[in-house]
Amino acid sequence: MITYLLRVTTARAMHRPFIYLTIIGLAGVLLYFSPDLTQTGEEIGEYSASTELEFDGYSEGINTVFYNDNGEVDYTLRAIRQFHLKDQSSLLEEPLVRFFKNGISTWNIVAKLGLVRGNTADPDRLMETIQLSGDVEVHRLDAYGNPTVLSTQRLDIDPNQETLATHDTVYMVTASITHTGRGMFADLNRDEINFYSDNSGHYASQGNNAATEQ
Repeated sequence: MITYLLRVTTARAMHRPFIYLTIIGLAGVLLYFSPDLTQTGEEIGEYSASTELEFDGYSEGINTVFYNDNGEVDYTLRAIRQFHLKDQSSLLEEPLVRFFKNGISTWNIVAKLGLVRGNTADPDRLMETIQLSGDVEVHRLDAYGNPTVLSTQRLDIDPNQETLATHDTVYMVTASITHTGRGMFADLNRDEINFYSDNSGHYASQGNNAATEQ
């Protein structure tokens, strides 16, 4: 296992949600109402793009904002389209998840599709998991403007613990590192990324001396 520690930060307070969306649809079958979504060939959780999914709510241009106990934005969830399924989960098209610290966006995550799992047992944790699929990209800028980009095909987000996890291959590119590994766990509070197996990479120092790790 290889660990990258980008920068150590302190943990955040528990999330308290503020949700804004407009429901504009009625009950129906997702396969009929969203042909673009079903033709992608992507799978999310136990659902696949060819699965007929009954939904009881439909919205476009959603923007969900979650605040912490201090009234600061903790993270946001946007999507061009949302289908609320009858099992109380929600299917998203082109989701964008943004995590914030001190009012500044620190981690931005995009994908083709997303599946939001609800938590009915705890009203302060409405979103239990966000499962992303299809051209998933994680973007981060440090305090000096140096980018980090993670690319994979599947990613599970725990927005309450602020962690990312996948069993798929992940490609990471920074200003000085190119790394590939299979299986990843990232703690966004600690700015820590762990790669589990099949690790290989290329590292360049400030003097442009390069090293290859296998």
